[in-house]
Amino acid sequence: MIILQGTDIAVSFGERVLFSNVSFAVDENDKIGLAGVNGAGKTTLFKMLAGFEPEDHEGTIVKQAGLTVGFMEQHVLRNDNVSVYDEALSVFNGLIETEKELEALHERIDKGDTDSKLIEKQMNLTERFQDEGGLTFRARTESMLIGMGFKKEDLQKPVRVLSGGERSKLQLVKLLLSGAKLLLLDEPTNHLDIEASEWLESFLLDFKGAYIVISHDRYFLDKVTNKTFALDNFTLDTYKGNYTEYLRQYDERVTYLTKKYTEMTEEISRIEGIIEQQRRFNQEHNYVTIRSKEKQIERIRKELVPPPPPRRKIHFQIPCRLAHGTDVITAKGLSLSVGERVLFNDVDFEIKHGERVFLLGANGCGKSSLMKLILGKLKGQGSAYIADWLKIGYFDQLQELRFTSAKTVMDFVWDDFPKLNRTQVQSALAMFKLYGEQLQKPVNMLSGGEAAKVILLKIMLEGPNLLLLDEPTNHLDLEAREGLIEALSDYQGTMLIISHDRSMINSLATKLMFLHKDGMEIFSGSYDEWRESRAMAGGSVYFGNSAGTEAKAEEKTAPKVNTYKQQKEQQSRLRKASTQVKKLEREIEEAEKEAAEINKRLAENAADYKQVMEDSQRLSELEELQMKLMEQWEEAEKALAELEE
Repeated sequence: MIILQGTDIAVSFGERVLFSNVSFAVDENDKIGLAGVNGAGKTTLFKMLAGFEPEDHEGTIVKQAGLTVGFMEQHVLRNDNVSVYDEALSVFNGLIETEKELEALHERIDKGDTDSKLIEKQMNLTERFQDEGGLTFRARTESMLIGMGFKKEDLQKPVRVLSGGERSKLQLVKLLLSGAKLLLLDEPTNHLDIEASEWLESFLLDFKGAYIVISHDRYFLDKVTNKTFALDNFTLDTYKGNYTEYLRQYDERVTYLTKKYTEMTEEISRIEGIIEQQRRFNQEHNYVTIRSKEKQIERIRKELVPPPPPRRKIHFQIPCRLAHGTDVITAKGLSLSVGERVLFNDVDFEIKHGERVFLLGANGCGKSSLMKLILGKLKGQGSAYIADWLKIGYFDQLQELRFTSAKTVMDFVWDDFPKLNRTQVQSALAMFKLYGEQLQKPVNMLSGGEAAKVILLKIMLEGPNLLLLDEPTNHLDLEAREGLIEALSDYQGTMLIISHDRSMINSLATKLMFLHKDGMEIFSGSYDEWRESRAMAGGSVYFGNSAGTEAKAEEKTAPKVNTYKQQKEQQSRLRKASTQVKKLEREIEEAEKEAAEINKRLAENAADYKQVMEDSQRLSELEELQMKLMEQWEEAEKALAELEE
């Protein structure tokens, strides 16, 4: 069933057309990935689906009656003074008010007010409260916060102390808890570590509704989508399948349409040759042939559609200086603390020439700090040795924030590599899709993705034989990420990379190093190989003290807390079970009463054949209904007895 449909949508900003003739449909269980290069209009389209209309737009968006659309921007954090837990819980303000009303009713009844209308109101309100998730909303909120990487102790922190990334995660939690039937997810894995990303994947795969997701995380897109909207070339096309399947279909479509276009243009040229030849003959019957051939060309031209362009790819190589040894990095007893907080302790590892190592771990465990410790940019305990024959290329995930220079992109690169001529610098920048007006843009005005490309370009031009890359894909779109992965696949040097991009890890890694508070765990192999070994070991092991494993440990060891709330929830479950038993007893009694009336009528009106047939059919239905109700009653009675115990 279609829950949302867009028809002939167009958006312009002044004379610039963002997209036009965009039409699509969203079914109730669609899991859609919205693909397109940066600047194609993905976020603008999202805002339109959420109800925000740009000034210059055309077309219509029709939603199913009663459809609730959830968009992250609608869940801004309005109160900085409340706790993280209470802010997330604010999604359920309606249920909280119902809970308070129920508690007031219970108190009146407990004090002896047994008015039948009051009891009926209590029963109806209780049933509605339970049907809307009143018994589980607190547990779901806490579980989702911990799944998103918040620690147990973080839940009582005021919102005002959260970092930008943590605030984004809290907004995402509110969106997922909102109960919307269509979710609009714009880069939901930003700021998530691998375990939180996996938790989000599990949630979305079980989600009973539809969603559209924008993401530069190819692994995530492939996991959670079954349809792709491709916003490209100023319009939108729909493809069945995830992102990888979309790429395959797009390439096949380009190949087919290019071949068809070539064949049709060649046919037009061939017919035009015939026409020219007929004109030279200059006979009357030749002009009949000419008119026939011209109509043939007209028919072909009507069907002639230029093929879409091939996918734009970034191609570059990172040259590598010759190696003069096998030992690259040796670390022994590395430890680092911030105040009284220990980030990591007693870390040992070795990296050999040619290894492709990924440094992984929960957010905040100190991965970036460890890389800076190795480089000597931070001081801690222990020792880190980097071979002196190495030329290092270092990418700092925050480096683009320090771009304060007013130099143009062209001069910013050229000043560091004066031996190159203008054409060589322009060609190098063009490999990263930086050309034209972008070359004259001041570097302090660059977007995050543009800044990342400039940093990577300068690393490439230096020709290092050791790469230390801290989240190099954070601001890159999918096209640029694929170009970087391809370049690193051909790179002959050694690399140590911090990344949550599982597609990159899976494509490149020969070794995984998991950092945690008490040291480091090392695994030889790719990300999928590690996941397979983890599943064989029991399925839920994650190296280090991530939020998820901490929560599981606390579940086993922590004493019971908030007894009052637990008692209230237990009483609520008891009332629900008791109400269900009584409801089934009433239904059984009503079915028995109707069956007795039918039996009496059968005895009195045996001559009325038509009535006898109808009554016999209804009696058969009632007998079947009574059996089902009795089975349900036995189960409900058993559940009530267990709760009472």
